[in-house]
Amino acid sequence: MAGGPRAKALQNALLRYRILAYATGVFLLLLTLHIVLQGFQMRDTGESWFSNEGMSAIVPGSGHLIPMVHGWLYLIYVIVAIDLWMRTRLPLGGTVLVVLAGTIPVMSFVAERWVTRRVQPMIGAVVEKKAVKARS
Repeated sequence: MAGGPRAKALQNALLRYRILAYATGVFLLLLTLHIVLQGFQMRDTGESWFSNEGMSAIVPGSGHLIPMVHGWLYLIYVIVAIDLWMRTRLPLGGTVLVVLAGTIPVMSFVAERWVTRRVQPMIGAVVEKKAVKARS
């Protein structure tokens, strides 16, 4: 899809957002699984919730790695979502919900679809406007 530097910038911003939305969503699901496993282990061991291994019982070291990776990915997700908002001027309330979607399991996937449905027509409009300008 051609359309000049503005269309290319929007496409790249959307691509960055989509990649971060999926990565954040996957690590949030892993974090949720880790916490649920800690709850089940708490019932068996009788120890406090966070002193249980969680995912580390299955994949050594993942109990520390998963929350840390999700935290960093979420931080980058917020920056990328704000960058996309600044380029597209999507509704502010919707953008706040998109940012918060990175903290609720599965919602980042829903937010990604919402954002993509709104930004792709914007990219198409920029490309079409550029094509009309080139013809005249």
